[in-house]
Amino acid sequence: MKKGQKIVLTFLLLALTVLTYGCCNCGKNIAEGSAVAGKIIIIGNEPFTKLAIQTDDEKVYVLECSEELKKELWNKQGDFYLINFSDLKVVEERDVLVVEKVMPIKK
Repeated sequence: MKKGQKIVLTFLLLALTVLTYGCCNCGKNIAEGSAVAGKIIIIGNEPFTKLAIQTDDEKVYVLECSEELKKELWNKQGDFYLINFSDLKVVEERDVLVVEKVMPIKK
Protein backbone atom coordinates (compact mmCIF):
# COMPACT_ATOMS: atom_id res chain seq x y z
CA MET A 1 0.00 0.00 0.00
CA LYS A 2 1.34 3.42 -0.91
CA LYS A 3 1.95 6.13 1.66
CA GLY A 4 -0.86 8.32 0.23
CA GLN A 5 -3.35 5.45 0.45
CA LYS A 6 -2.38 4.82 4.09
CA ILE A 7 -2.96 8.46 4.98
CA VAL A 8 -6.39 8.49 3.28
CA LEU A 9 -7.37 5.19 4.95
CA THR A 10 -6.24 6.47 8.36
CA PHE A 11 -8.19 9.69 7.88
CA LEU A 12 -11.34 7.79 6.86
CA LEU A 13 -11.11 5.45 9.88
CA LEU A 14 -10.58 8.41 12.19
CA ALA A 15 -13.55 10.27 10.70
CA LEU A 16 -15.75 7.18 10.99
CA THR A 17 -14.76 6.74 14.65
CA VAL A 18 -15.51 10.38 15.47
CA LEU A 19 -18.89 10.24 13.72
CA THR A 20 -19.82 7.00 15.47
CA TYR A 21 -19.05 8.32 18.95
CA GLY A 22 -20.59 11.71 18.23
CA CYS A 23 -23.93 10.34 17.03
CA CYS A 24 -24.26 7.15 19.06
CA ASN A 25 -26.41 6.91 22.19
CA CYS A 26 -24.35 3.99 23.45
CA GLY A 27 -24.04 3.78 27.21
CA LYS A 28 -26.61 6.46 27.95
CA ASN A 29 -28.77 6.01 31.00
CA ILE A 30 -32.32 4.86 30.28
CA ALA A 31 -33.66 7.90 32.11
CA GLU A 32 -31.99 10.32 29.74
CA GLY A 33 -35.01 10.00 27.49
CA SER A 34 -38.10 11.92 28.46
CA ALA A 35 -40.06 9.34 30.44
CA VAL A 36 -39.54 6.72 33.15
CA ALA A 37 -42.02 4.08 34.31
CA GLY A 38 -42.02 2.56 37.76
CA LYS A 39 -43.48 2.33 41.25
CA ILE A 40 -43.97 5.41 43.44
CA ILE A 41 -41.98 5.07 46.68
CA ILE A 42 -40.81 7.20 49.59
CA ILE A 43 -37.11 7.17 50.47
CA GLY A 44 -35.20 8.46 53.47
CA ASN A 45 -36.11 8.87 57.12
CA GLU A 46 -38.43 11.42 58.70
CA PRO A 47 -38.19 14.39 58.53
CA PHE A 48 -35.98 13.98 55.44
CA THR A 49 -38.20 11.75 53.31
CA LYS A 50 -38.40 12.25 49.55
CA LEU A 51 -40.82 11.18 46.86
CA ALA A 52 -39.22 8.85 44.31
CA ILE A 53 -39.91 6.32 41.57
CA GLN A 54 -38.33 2.86 41.38
CA THR A 55 -38.00 1.25 37.95
CA ASP A 56 -38.23 -2.46 37.17
CA ASP A 57 -34.43 -2.66 37.15
CA GLU A 58 -34.34 -1.28 40.75
CA LYS A 59 -33.07 2.19 39.74
CA VAL A 60 -34.44 4.92 42.02
CA TYR A 61 -35.04 8.52 40.93
CA VAL A 62 -36.08 11.33 43.28
CA LEU A 63 -39.02 13.32 41.88
CA GLU A 64 -38.89 17.11 41.83
CA CYS A 65 -42.41 18.40 41.23
CA SER A 66 -45.02 20.93 42.34
CA GLU A 67 -46.39 20.69 45.88
CA GLU A 68 -49.82 19.81 44.51
CA LEU A 69 -48.47 16.90 42.46
CA LYS A 70 -46.22 15.82 45.34
CA LYS A 71 -49.26 15.57 47.67
CA GLU A 72 -51.16 13.55 45.07
CA LEU A 73 -48.31 11.10 44.47
CA TRP A 74 -47.50 10.82 48.19
CA ASN A 75 -50.87 9.10 48.61
CA LYS A 76 -50.18 6.78 45.65
CA GLN A 77 -47.22 4.89 47.15
CA GLY A 78 -46.93 1.45 45.55
CA ASP A 79 -48.87 2.47 42.43
CA PHE A 80 -47.21 2.43 39.01
CA TYR A 81 -46.79 5.62 37.01
CA LEU A 82 -45.22 6.89 33.81
CA ILE A 83 -43.26 10.04 34.66
CA ASN A 84 -42.55 12.55 31.86
CA PHE A 85 -39.66 14.78 32.83
CA SER A 86 -37.84 17.78 31.42
CA ASP A 87 -34.46 17.37 33.12
CA LEU A 88 -32.33 14.75 34.85
CA LYS A 89 -29.88 16.10 37.40
CA VAL A 90 -27.79 14.82 40.30
CA VAL A 91 -28.41 16.33 43.74
CA GLU A 92 -26.58 15.00 46.81
CA GLU A 93 -25.43 11.96 44.79
CA ARG A 94 -29.04 11.11 43.85
CA ASP A 95 -30.58 11.17 40.37
CA VAL A 96 -33.42 13.71 40.34
CA LEU A 97 -36.11 13.98 37.67
CA VAL A 98 -37.80 17.35 37.11
CA VAL A 99 -41.37 16.17 36.56
CA GLU A 100 -43.54 17.65 33.82
CA LYS A 101 -46.53 15.30 34.01
CA VAL A 102 -47.51 11.89 35.34
CA MET A 103 -49.80 9.16 34.08
CA PRO A 104 -50.98 6.12 36.10
CA ILE A 105 -50.16 2.67 34.71
CA LYS A 106 -52.17 -0.48 35.47
CA LYS A 107 -50.01 -3.51 36.19
